[in-house]
Amino acid sequence: MPSAAPGTTSALATWLTTQCAQYDTLLSDQHDLLADIGITADRARSAAARPAENEADFTTALRYARSYHAAHGTLAAEINTVHDGFQLGRWLRRQRQHTRTDTRRSAPPSAAAKALGKVDPWWCPPWSLAWQRAWQQIHDQIKAGHRLDADHHFRSFAPAQRTWLRAQRHRYDDLHPGQQRLLTSIGLSHESARTRPLTPYAETALSHARAYADTHPHTLAVAYSTAHDGFPLGRWLNDQRQQARREATPNARHQALTAIDPWWNPPWDLAWQRACTRARTTQARPGGQPADVRSWIRAQHAAWTHLRPQQQQLLTDLGITPSTEKATGRRRASRVYPSSPGLAHARAYAALHGHLACSKDTRHDGFALGDWLVQTRRRARQGRLSPTTIQVLEALDPWWCPPWPHPWQRTYLQAQVNHHTGRPYSPALQRWADRQRTRWNALHPQQQNLLTTIDIHPNT
Repeated sequence: MPSAAPGTTSALATWLTTQCAQYDTLLSDQHDLLADIGITADRARSAAARPAENEADFTTALRYARSYHAAHGTLAAEINTVHDGFQLGRWLRRQRQHTRTDTRRSAPPSAAAKALGKVDPWWCPPWSLAWQRAWQQIHDQIKAGHRLDADHHFRSFAPAQRTWLRAQRHRYDDLHPGQQRLLTSIGLSHESARTRPLTPYAETALSHARAYADTHPHTLAVAYSTAHDGFPLGRWLNDQRQQARREATPNARHQALTAIDPWWNPPWDLAWQRACTRARTTQARPGGQPADVRSWIRAQHAAWTHLRPQQQQLLTDLGITPSTEKATGRRRASRVYPSSPGLAHARAYAALHGHLACSKDTRHDGFALGDWLVQTRRRARQGRLSPTTIQVLEALDPWWCPPWPHPWQRTYLQAQVNHHTGRPYSPALQRWADRQRTRWNALHPQQQNLLTTIDIHPNT
């Protein structure tokens, strides 16, 4: 194609240059029409490979590109962009067309593409330039000190930008890895994109939770009936715990609660957490700690090996360790008491069933074994059961008094029988197994070990 045919206007020259650059994307009928005016495939590619004579050469154009990038932080300019009198938008579009043509042909990047890539790594992204421009605007605002505030639906941004950010959050997993990296750089990571934002009601509830923790011993282990300034804080926290244990999706409410109290939703009984807080707050009490706290501490000594590592650490932080009982505990009486009739029934039951995880109403040869075991477990947790009895029961069933709810142990044994016999799980048992996979991180380490023996593993 003649580069500047006599009588050719600037607009027509630009149109002819564009047809050469887009030749491979045109229809065959368009190719025929262009051939009628002397533009064949070879001439089109030859013309597209060099700048038009009425344009600045590449070196000059690159200087304009650098100047524009320094002012705007991006080369994602619209096609009609003019910078210092230079048609930068059109020139960049032609460079992208050349680069994408090379990519389709599996050709190595040209020197021009490499030079532009040094100016802006995303000058020719595999996604739309409109997306790139929207990201750049938000990036610039955040760089200037704007807060993303993903937990509150990006409320500090203009409506159009809020809409764009919400769209990125909803389709985050479908975005190009490069787009995800760019979003992460402005604070919208994969985790924050999956985190459910706060509602106005949740913000109100969190303000009550913060105020309560400030005026109490920095704990949210409150009873269900607890209210704060008329707000049902205990009921709301109970709902949050149930939701956190049920769902795997991160939630801004739960992250905020963890910032207030790391143990607001402990994987152990909430009563234990309240007792631990009471032990901490009564350490400096004149006259010593109350009798109920001293009794609770003795119970922790007896149950130490059954506690979670985090519980042991909380106790250690209070100066409660396994060794302290030996130094401060009362001397045991030397009198030998007759063995309880319950032990004989426990031996017979364990020999028949292989465990002591029976229900409360279980009777063995007329003896209320289930009720006896419930009371015996309670005494063991309170530190009032003799070591001899504990040793006998642990020999019969190592998990006769587990640190988790006893119904869990009974259900586990049902699943164990099905696993060993090859029988399929019932619908209820399958739901229980699925729940263990979902709540894996909230389980006691020994519960996790027991589940792995029957091929129940966490969701990946």
